Amino acid sequence: MLRKLTGLKLHWQILIAILLAAVAGQLAGTSATLGPVTFYSVFDFLGTIFINALKMLIVPLISSSIVVGVAGIGASGNLGRLGGKTLLFYAMTTLFAILLGLLLVNVVRPGILDGQPVGELLALHADTGALLEKVGDKGVGDVVQIFLRMVPTNIVRAASEGSMLGIIFFCLLFGFFMTRLEESLADPLFRFCSGVFQVMMHMTE
Repeated sequence: MLRKLTGLKLHWQILIAILLAAVAGQLAGTSATLGPVTFYSVFDFLGTIFINALKMLIVPLISSSIVVGVAGIGASGNLGRLGGKTLLFYAMTTLFAILLGLLLVNVVRPGILDGQPVGELLALHADTGALLEKVGDKGVGDVVQIFLRMVPTNIVRAASEGSMLGIIFFCLLFGFFMTRLEESLADPLFRFCSGVFQVMMHMTE
């Protein structure tokens, strides 16, 4: 049985795991015990370790994949054309996500029950007026801040803080300028980043 399961595609394994976890959580609840400890505390402990492990992999996985991808594309001379297509794709998907979100908010109306906000039921006690004022103040200055965050003053600090925008920008530049080096210098860097990426993929799997 285990051999059959491990032969499944990864997305099917994930789906089966989610369904089994939902059943286990429903049966165990928060009070079922295993000796002196509850199943809930065991699930919480294992889940925290799993999430921490995923977070541990994010920076090296994304960094190495971007550097390798950009360096490979830049070496073929198609970086500019692909960059334009990527920006167009990003703009179209962002627009679609916004429109879909507006549609669902107006149709489903999340957070409203019988015409009344359910903030109290969800223990949301934030001042609605202050929150709306904070959201409504967004303007050109906030767009400028995005560009400022995109260029970190310290890439090591950006990595430790999980500032993905700065990390992505740095790795794009790093991969691009790798292609401008002579082969004797660029090749060891490319092989190193490729090796890091393969290691990260195996760890992720």
